[in-house]
Amino acid sequence: MAKNVFQPVEIVDLTAQKVKVAAPVFVADEVEELDVYEGPSTEDLRKEAQDFRISWEVEKSKLIQEAHDEAEAIREEARKKASEEVKSKIDSAIEDKQIAEDEAKQIKNNALAEAERIRNQATEEENKVFDEARNLGFKEGHEDGWKDGRAEVSRLIERLHKILDAAIGKRQEIIEQTETQLIDLVLLITRKVVKAISENQSNVVINNVIQALTKLKSRGDIAIRVNLADLDLATEHVRDFMKMAENVKSVTVLEDSSVDKGGAIIETDFGQIDARIFSQLREIEEKILELVPIRDTRAL
Repeated sequence: MAKNVFQPVEIVDLTAQKVKVAAPVFVADEVEELDVYEGPSTEDLRKEAQDFRISWEVEKSKLIQEAHDEAEAIREEARKKASEEVKSKIDSAIEDKQIAEDEAKQIKNNALAEAERIRNQATEEENKVFDEARNLGFKEGHEDGWKDGRAEVSRLIERLHKILDAAIGKRQEIIEQTETQLIDLVLLITRKVVKAISENQSNVVINNVIQALTKLKSRGDIAIRVNLADLDLATEHVRDFMKMAENVKSVTVLEDSSVDKGGAIIETDFGQIDARIFSQLREIEEKILELVPIRDTRAL
């Protein structure tokens, strides 16, 4: 048990005893020296970012404009190539037509020459037989010989006339058939050329519409009807169409299944312009038929 009560003699005065305690020494922590930042300030960085953004906007606009100009140049080059190819195909068709006409003319001339040869030969045979019969009659010295010779001459003449008429008729038939076949061949070539161009050249519809707009006199709204395959391409060129028809208020591109690929119908307040491939092909056929003075047996 702990002792709670002490006697005076048991208490020792400790106040007289001094204890020296050394004063604490404070040592400052060694701090590493930081590098001084000498780069651009926040304001400089902000200004640099702003300048870069402005420069990029200018560069982006320049790139967009260059891309637009390049696309326009490509479209223009495609238009020129398409026009040149169309002209080349038409020139080739016209050249084929000229060759066919020359061949028909040569066949006709040969047939005429053959008919003339047959006619001359028949005349010579007629005169020869007549002279022989007459000489025979005179030589035999009696009337029967003359009459028999005359009858033989008449028979031969009649036969020669039949042969000649048949040859002339056949010659005319050959000429007409040959001319008709050659014209049909030229028209077939023309159809195939136009069809191939309209199907393989995507910008044929654009050239057709532009050509049709040059004939336009309207100042109101116009609608351009095209084949479904040409709808997107024609819609992309609405601004170009507006430039070609400066006086119109608006241009609308519509799909029309009755319009063949590459063609178009321009509708205005005063009527319409038919720029379909079929209609243009029909006009070409009529021009070709006008140039050839033959009877159109197909219409009979």
